[in-house]
Amino acid sequence: MKALLRKDLYWICTQLKLFLVMMAIFCALPGGNFLFFGVLYSVLLTTTTLMSLDETSKWEVLALMLPYSRRQIVAEKYVLGWMLLAGTLAVSVIFRLVWWAVGIAEPEGADFLAVLCVYAAVALLIQAVVSPVNFRFGMTRGRILSITFIAVTAGVGAALFVSSPEAAMGVARAMGSRVPVFVLPLLAAALSAASLPLAARGFRKRVEK
Repeated sequence: MKALLRKDLYWICTQLKLFLVMMAIFCALPGGNFLFFGVLYSVLLTTTTLMSLDETSKWEVLALMLPYSRRQIVAEKYVLGWMLLAGTLAVSVIFRLVWWAVGIAEPEGADFLAVLCVYAAVALLIQAVVSPVNFRFGMTRGRILSITFIAVTAGVGAALFVSSPEAAMGVARAMGSRVPVFVLPLLAAALSAASLPLAARGFRKRVEK
């Protein structure tokens, strides 16, 4: 799987550098208005963009000739998505600490971490729903279903979180009053991991037609 990860990281670093820059900027902005999109796209980069590149370049055909199981090919996209998500969260925390230190942003502490937990949970939920669909039907057929779900989720997120970071804080506090907010990304991560076998079965059915 390491070779598969290197292949996709090479794609990202050579062909998708602009997306990495955009994600970093969204996560680094002191106001936090676009943080949701930075976190969201960390998983969309693997569930949509890279999968579309693989399908267009016929990489899947070549990959099936290599000594990798179908499950490994699918799992690599999940692992890379988790890695990118962890990276965007780390960048967000680092820059937020910098802005607090220089006085550009007000210290928010636990509230900011709660918002990150909600954002991460939403991103992982999208991965859990979109990945099996795209692996089963391919990007051409699965794109409509995936884009519909992503658009609805991103639209709600933009309305709540991007237009007003204070609203995001309120949502995080409301969730935290019922369930510890750090549990949300753990539950979403479990759901994402649980969807991996489903995506692998869907991928096997599609390529073995």
